[in-house]
Amino acid sequence: MNVRDPSSNDLVSGADPARLLSPSKYDLLLAVVPALLVAGAVAGTRLALPPSVGTGLGSLLAALLVGYGLFVEPPMGGRGA
Repeated sequence: MNVRDPSSNDLVSGADPARLLSPSKYDLLLAVVPALLVAGAVAGTRLALPPSVGTGLGSLLAALLVGYGLFVEPPMGGRGA
């Protein structure tokens, strides 16, 4: 964990500032979940399917992605895990 030194403007322990700003794979996974839901709903309306079918397919893909993130590649601690 990086902590700011109150007496200066620098990070203690030589932290890489670029790493603090770059999203982890779990941040990206959480960003993709609602995108899949919206894409499913939009696809359902554009392809003349009932909206529930499109949203259901999008939610199925989102659930598979969350399952992957939880059980196949589980977070093991720290930010870059």
